[in-house]
Amino acid sequence: MSSFPGSRRPEPPVPERGPFQTWTQTLLTVLIAAAALYLISNHWLHILDSLPYVGVVLVMSLCMFGHGGHSGDGGSHQGDAGQESGKSSGHPWPGRGADHVQ
Repeated sequence: MSSFPGSRRPEPPVPERGPFQTWTQTLLTVLIAAAALYLISNHWLHILDSLPYVGVVLVMSLCMFGHGGHSGDGGSHQGDAGQESGKSSGHPWPGRGADHVQ
């Protein structure tokens, strides 16, 4: 306890709940699940028809965003073997020199 009379401990901060209450989040989740079940059950053939396109878009998205970005730092990796002159070709892959077009 504190030696000062009438002093109180500061109250811990109350975590914010965000823009939605718990019951609203539950209701929204149930509605989205019901809509997904309805669409899957009544439009199954359309979903199967679109799977090749979804796969292509997924692969393209992973290629674009899954590498963590290409910052153009020249691939400065430690332990680059085969760099006799000390000049970096700007490529982390062996065998690709200045004649390689990106």
